[in-house]
Amino acid sequence: MPGDPTKSGSVYRGVVWWGGLLVRTYHRVEIAGEAIPESNPILLVQNHSNGLCDAHILMCTTARPIRILVKYKLISAPAIGWMLRQMEAVPVYRQKDGVDTRQNAKSFEAIDESLRSGSVIALFPEGESLNAIGLRSLRTGVARMAASAELSREGGIGLQIVPVGVTYEERDRLRGLASALIGPPIDVAPILAEHGNEPSRAATQAILGRVAEGMKALILHADTQEEHDTAVALERLLPRSGAPLAIRRQRALAALRADASTRSAERQEAVLQLGRRFADARLSGDDVLADAPSFGATYAPLAVWLPVLLFCLPFWLPLASFAHFISRFPKTPDKVVTLRVLFGYLGLVLTIPLVLAVGAWLGGWVGAAIGLALYWLAAQLFVPALDQWLESRKKRARRVLDRSRDELEGLRSSLRSIREAYAPR
Repeated sequence: MPGDPTKSGSVYRGVVWWGGLLVRTYHRVEIAGEAIPESNPILLVQNHSNGLCDAHILMCTTARPIRILVKYKLISAPAIGWMLRQMEAVPVYRQKDGVDTRQNAKSFEAIDESLRSGSVIALFPEGESLNAIGLRSLRTGVARMAASAELSREGGIGLQIVPVGVTYEERDRLRGLASALIGPPIDVAPILAEHGNEPSRAATQAILGRVAEGMKALILHADTQEEHDTAVALERLLPRSGAPLAIRRQRALAALRADASTRSAERQEAVLQLGRRFADARLSGDDVLADAPSFGATYAPLAVWLPVLLFCLPFWLPLASFAHFISRFPKTPDKVVTLRVLFGYLGLVLTIPLVLAVGAWLGGWVGAAIGLALYWLAAQLFVPALDQWLESRKKRARRVLDRSRDELEGLRSSLRSIREAYAPR
């Protein structure tokens, strides 16, 4: 099994470019935290809550080629399987999929070989994508891989495990924030040295504990669904700093847990209701306390960007059509986003040949080249144009609040009361 995804250069670069474009179209992607080392062999570990989108976010965190561990069912699938094989993805054989798990030995050998050559391997140690309120129990595979690779050469290979926590503002909402927070690297060699440089159960448990600790520090980890939802709502209401989304939510959770007053339950219910109302309008507490934007500031940008958005029709119409079609089915948010990404690739397969054909029909090879260039330009302009339209929509929602001064002052009074109650002590 080859060990370098760049050997399939054009396919890998195409997937990274187009997949990154799709994810950055559906989400506002934020990369924060530590820099991923540029040379050492790396095991990238990330929480898994949003299906196929998680893998594409992971590829946005580093310019280094990444080999991703994926379940065998995906690699054996007709279309996406071909793409994953070209990217040198490593198959994981799970008993629940009805396959021979003894084949995982070959996958472990491929991982050892890749890491010895200084590559980056990425995996989701929680196992599968699920809607969760925090980090789930990690599978031991990540620790066994790390120990095996580090001990595969006398003196070690300098393996580091880099935890990544991805937090979605709203997973299935167009242009919601997707924040990837990269934690400090975990050196594997010192942990193994503490356990006699043997891949013992104690050594793998120690590695697993360090990985879990590192990942928990990068996401919101609540005890209950109610606590999770209230912390998410409170973050939207509190003053927003320049900290990554996960850190702001962690601070909101800490403020909730510090509230020991007799009115805490009543206050938290108010937080939930107000937070959900603001989320529906894409507003934050800062937006509501600030003065409403003027008519010109709200509508003038549309005069410039609406024609640009219409120019982008060949690019965004297939994506929007697929997204609307998929959202009609009763899927969980992570499944909706996964299908959107998959249908985004399908949109590429269908749209580019159509653009080339129309261009060639109108102007031969020159027309086809011009058509492809215009399509590429539309892909680049779509996101800023869409963001301007959504920003104008948010400003309109804020202006609507000013129509009822009594309602606005009531909202502001509730908001100030909540901020005072949960201010840092």
